[in-house]
Amino acid sequence: MRLWLFHPLVFFPLVLALGLLVVGASLKPQLLPRAPAETAGTADGQVLVLQGEAFNAPTDPPQQYVTVVRDFWGRPESLRIAALPNLGGPTSEERGVEILLSPETAQSLAGRRLRAYVAYRPLPLNAASALAVAAVGSGPVNWVRRRTPPQASIAQFEIVAPPDVRSISLRVLHTDPRLAFGVEIVSIRITAR
Repeated sequence: MRLWLFHPLVFFPLVLALGLLVVGASLKPQLLPRAPAETAGTADGQVLVLQGEAFNAPTDPPQQYVTVVRDFWGRPESLRIAALPNLGGPTSEERGVEILLSPETAQSLAGRRLRAYVAYRPLPLNAASALAVAAVGSGPVNWVRRRTPPQASIAQFEIVAPPDVRSISLRVLHTDPRLAFGVEIVSIRITAR
């Protein structure tokens, strides 16, 4: 007596469906790139916190490599940024890697002096020597730079948000003419002063 599961009309479609499922899962569709999208961040009292989901869909500028570190299910955990070799410092026209803000969040920061605390981890190889942060609107970008020693730490930035602020922007700095150097951003905490 044969088990109904091994009937060719049942068994082969089940094997085919299982095979397609295994191949689809091995392609890791949860890691595919996403179009840049706005984020509201989360509020912790008077502090705007950008971490996790806020790093889901940053912009991808041509001067830097951007990787969103995700868990198995595709949830963003951190943001890795590396600058191309021979890039030099950021210019006032350069936008960097932008974390786009929702209109409500941008309005709460518009025209204010901000203090940004950027928690970072150096990359195991090719750790960047400095990081620049800016609040970006439609005009020229005013970058504030800080050195990033090669150990996990928090860098503090004093920035001014323009009246039409739309994003918080990040730019890695290094001086090596041959290799890309970078840093992993764990969280950004912003307080208005």
